[in-house]
Amino acid sequence: MSVVVFVVGLAVTTYLLRLAGVGAAASGRLDDPGHGMLTAALPVALLAAVVAVQAAPGGHPSARLAVAALVAGLCARRTGFLPAVLLGTLAGALVP
Repeated sequence: MSVVVFVVGLAVTTYLLRLAGVGAAASGRLDDPGHGMLTAALPVALLAAVVAVQAAPGGHPSARLAVAALVAGLCARRTGFLPAVLLGTLAGALVP
């Protein structure tokens, strides 16, 4: 039952985030650099939350997860979302 509630909560959150993006784009508020950075960070934060819950169910993340998150976070400042995720995944896989 809790999995169903979790999935429904993610679906509602995703819908509301997409609706907020459409509303912000229609109002012309995305021209401000602060709003643009916030809207770019929201999907990344939602994905990170889902991954963290699945990767560390006991509340104690592994060293691989910590290294992958660190590398992905550093790469995200210079590259796009997909290259940062791929580089973080590669770094996490290389940790013994």
